[in-house]
Amino acid sequence: MSSASADAMPAGAIRRMLPHHRAVAIVYASSMFMSVMDTQIVNVALPTMSHDFHVPISSVQWVVTAYLMSIAVCVPASGWLGDRFGSKRIYLVAVGSFTVASLLCAMSSNLTELVVTRVLQGAGGGMMVPVGMAMLYRAYPPDRRIGVARLITRVMVIAPATAPIIGGSLVTWGSWRWIFTINLPVGAAAMIFGAYFLSEHREARKGGFDLPGAILGGVGLGLLLYSVGSGPTLGWASPVVDATGLAAVAAITAFVVLELRLEYPLLNLHLLSNRLFRRCCAVIAFSSTSFFGSLVFTSLYLQAGRGLSAINSGLSTFPEAIAIGITSQFVARLFPRVGPRRLLASGFVGLAVTCGVLSRATLSTSLWEIRGLTFALGVSVAFIMLPSQASAFAQITSAETGHASAIFNTLQRALSSLGVAFLATVLALGGGDVVHRRPSISAFHWVFAANVALAAVGAALSLRIRDADAASAMHSRASGHDGPGGGPQPDPATAKVSGSS
Repeated sequence: MSSASADAMPAGAIRRMLPHHRAVAIVYASSMFMSVMDTQIVNVALPTMSHDFHVPISSVQWVVTAYLMSIAVCVPASGWLGDRFGSKRIYLVAVGSFTVASLLCAMSSNLTELVVTRVLQGAGGGMMVPVGMAMLYRAYPPDRRIGVARLITRVMVIAPATAPIIGGSLVTWGSWRWIFTINLPVGAAAMIFGAYFLSEHREARKGGFDLPGAILGGVGLGLLLYSVGSGPTLGWASPVVDATGLAAVAAITAFVVLELRLEYPLLNLHLLSNRLFRRCCAVIAFSSTSFFGSLVFTSLYLQAGRGLSAINSGLSTFPEAIAIGITSQFVARLFPRVGPRRLLASGFVGLAVTCGVLSRATLSTSLWEIRGLTFALGVSVAFIMLPSQASAFAQITSAETGHASAIFNTLQRALSSLGVAFLATVLALGGGDVVHRRPSISAFHWVFAANVALAAVGAALSLRIRDADAASAMHSRASGHDGPGGGPQPDPATAKVSGSS
């Protein structure tokens, strides 16, 4: 036997020990954690960056804005790039660029360098998550996706819940630069692991790259995030906010018209004619807005309103992650028997009730009561995110998964940003000085009351979802095999007919 064959045997044996679909889940969870954590943890370090760079806090906000705008520009193109050049290749390039950019962020000597490197980091993050999601849903058939959704939900909530604790500790006892260097070992491990265990996947595609669509979509989403992010601080009557907002609406409108007319668009927006996919996108957008809005403004209430440190605030909001871990096990078992409709509605009702109680919090409210309420937030969101994630792609074929993942992530990020900006505006109108972060306690009452309204809308949308549409995701298979391609797959023709409006 040749030495090459001898070397190949152990490698193949190792790969067989860890099937492709499980390898995809591991690397996706790692990249998802990095992306969500990085989005949340930077907020804790902004005051320290302002002090170290000798610039006002309003200028440092560009560290966050540039990152979000860069993500918005790259997400729409992720589906086409993954299908054209291979999902594994693009995914590894995205993780690598995100990791290298994290190192450059930590090495920045001034604010301009940090903003530029954050743009590079956002480019990696903008491709990393949607391409990883496409790989994940191609690897698992519909009836196995409730378990995948459980993994995704845990990562999505544990990262923002622990970010204030980790970020506060690093900034307090170390340097703000450490919040970027923690990405390095995770990113390096994800790249090595992915390069070895992931399998390549390409879709047969016709037509070239939709450059006009990429420009219109990227510019439109970027300007939209800038406008809604600046509105609460600069004022919605600000000429800059109004001009960028109008330009964003014009660019996005032109993008939608163009994509619907092209034979080979950057984003196949016709997928939104699928009833289940469209409604799950709307539900996940409202749930992300309501949940993350509650988490963000609960932390702000504790830190700015009550004077708690970032670490103490993080410890008070951390119970929601514990609740997710416990409740997700329960919801995963309920989903095949109950279906998404009632689970989603129950979760939104829980969010509305919890936010209603939070709207009565005062300076003297017990921290244990706040911890109990954040635990209730976690319970509620587990009833929403698991069913919506598992159901969204139930009628999406493998060839459509790249486009569907890009659409899903684009809508989630854009609508969540709009929602948080809306809540920040409510805070300002209620008497909160969001520029200097000194809002009054009464202002938070209005914020949580507004969140009740958002949760109520989410409940109404969830009641429009039909359990029958998600049947392929609800049915358990008879055998214990969980490999890719096993189990019943939705028939493309049936999916398009039954899922259309």
